[in-house]
Amino acid sequence: MKKLFVKKVTGKVCPLASNLKINNQLMNEFGEYLEFERQYSSHTIENYLRVIRQFSNFLTITNQKSLIEVEPSDIAGFMASLKTVFHLMRVSQLNRLSALKTFYRYLRKKGKIQKNPCDGIGGLREEKSLPTFFSQTEINRFLDYLENRFRKEPNFLHARDRALFEILYSSGLRVGEVVGLRTIDLNFHQRILKVRGKGGKERIVPFNEKALQAVRDYLVFRQPNGPVQELFLNYLQQPLTTRGVRVILNKICVEFGMVKKASPHTFRHSFASHFLSGGAEMRIVQEALGHSSLSTTQIYTHLNWDNMKKVYEKTHPRSHKKED
Repeated sequence: MKKLFVKKVTGKVCPLASNLKINNQLMNEFGEYLEFERQYSSHTIENYLRVIRQFSNFLTITNQKSLIEVEPSDIAGFMASLKTVFHLMRVSQLNRLSALKTFYRYLRKKGKIQKNPCDGIGGLREEKSLPTFFSQTEINRFLDYLENRFRKEPNFLHARDRALFEILYSSGLRVGEVVGLRTIDLNFHQRILKVRGKGGKERIVPFNEKALQAVRDYLVFRQPNGPVQELFLNYLQQPLTTRGVRVILNKICVEFGMVKKASPHTFRHSFASHFLSGGAEMRIVQEALGHSSLSTTQIYTHLNWDNMKKVYEKTHPRSHKKED
């Protein structure tokens, strides 16, 4: 029987030294695989590794197994704990199961395990929900607030916040993409920017005049310490992180008195919804968002039903009322 080592201070079960070494090595190698072979962003890699660490902690508490000793029952037990102990939403459970499947496919591919413990684990049916987005009035009021705040008190933080959210909304970027933007990625003359999305895929997206002016105003105050390429910096003049963007948004929402729950992704949802409602073709929106599948983009059509209904009634030959 394996001996358990217990911390006297916290009372928590500690992993065996041999398991800790094995697990850390596996996670390091997996992280390198995601970065160099799959070309995932640092934000995505951290999300994967966070799930693996959480699962490793679960194994420590339950049976002291290493990550390469796992059986299907361990995966099932972990998934059950996510629901009954941590009370995670279905989509969060799905994300963790997906990360584990990717991890164990990698181990199987590298010959570190003979059988994938995720095989036979039934898929969870995702609870479909429509994304939260701002109305055009709400987004205009929010961005106007940031502009007015900057005009009244022009400084680095006010300029950065205004430019950050103008770019998020005008280009529909993911939060990981916006913090990864470099100053050389923006073409001010053509008002386009180059963004590196999921899987290392690059795409070109436009930004509007408001965003252009906001970025120009911000660059006046941007004074990085050393050769920093990233466009958006924190108060220490170092590259901004995804967590930093969320903290900034939460603070602004409190100042602004926004009731609606918002995240950086809300600006991306709003971009897609407003783009479609303005008459943009689905394929163009798909390209701008960097979606590999059109079905992912189609969810935004549900957000524009009122507009679609008006277009339908105006254009469909069978929708017109009979004239007397």
